[in-house]
Amino acid sequence: MFKKKNEDVLFKVKQEFDFALLAEEFILMREAEVSKFTVGSIRNTLKQFLAFCDGTVAEKGLKLKVLQFLAGKGNEHYNKQLQAIRGFFRYCVEEGQLSDDPCISVKYKPHTSRIVQHNEEVIRRLLDAPNKATWAGLRDYTAMVLFLDTGVRPNELVQIKLGDFDFGNGYLYLRESITKTRQKRTVPLSPICVSSIKRLIHCRHKEWDSEYVFCSWRGEEITTGELRDRFRNYSKEIGTNITPYHLRHTFALYFLRNSSKTGVFALQKIMGHSKLEQTRNYVSLLEADIQQAHQTASPISNMLGAIKGKATVIKL
Repeated sequence: MFKKKNEDVLFKVKQEFDFALLAEEFILMREAEVSKFTVGSIRNTLKQFLAFCDGTVAEKGLKLKVLQFLAGKGNEHYNKQLQAIRGFFRYCVEEGQLSDDPCISVKYKPHTSRIVQHNEEVIRRLLDAPNKATWAGLRDYTAMVLFLDTGVRPNELVQIKLGDFDFGNGYLYLRESITKTRQKRTVPLSPICVSSIKRLIHCRHKEWDSEYVFCSWRGEEITTGELRDRFRNYSKEIGTNITPYHLRHTFALYFLRNSSKTGVFALQKIMGHSKLEQTRNYVSLLEADIQQAHQTASPISNMLGAIKGKATVIKL
């Protein structure tokens, strides 16, 4: 009996598979699970991928298109875009618009750590840089203190409101609507940080209606881009490139160095990492510190290792 050959399912074009509509549905569903910044990243990725596909691709050609789209991208960018595309195709399969997920066998690239370390001298110079006699300077200094005390993300910090602090018990409550993972977090505060936040709030203009703690001199919400620009100016002043995210890294490294063996689990909760592997990236850096310290302090290295700057090799 003659069997009619099934036509390939088209990626767009066909009325029953409207990419734009499905993408918008997928994005709206993700809004309930991730931050608005992550949603924006997903939206941009799908928009770029659709443009790359030029509107029409047969289902059996989707995997090739994905690989071509991701080719040449750095590991972090590659992984972020693959995650967005893979999530969307999974949704298409669930909705019955694709028979199989074309990305199921596409592997993520190895994670490359972007953790940046700054020594104590650099951090002290940064803290001394803002002019605390001005609102902007005091705000920036207080932001630095909060970064170093809690490891909050920059996009979380700029959305913190007056009612998010519990000064009596020493806590900052990060609302689920502003966190990357859409999970609320309770972050402990040191007395020094509490004092700095209180001082900043005390110096607010009385006519400001804004609830945002880290606002502009007009009382308006600031953006992460504006915060980065401020840090860029301070970086030029102290002669070292340093960003708000670097202070999040600094918090994590200092926390692990000075905490107990179970500190990695506490750090995961404080920083809002969805996976422990993210937190372990900091642990690997500390292991490198330990190795360097051992090489410097080991008695056997000091007694037998260095002769005129070269290691002694003992032949058997």
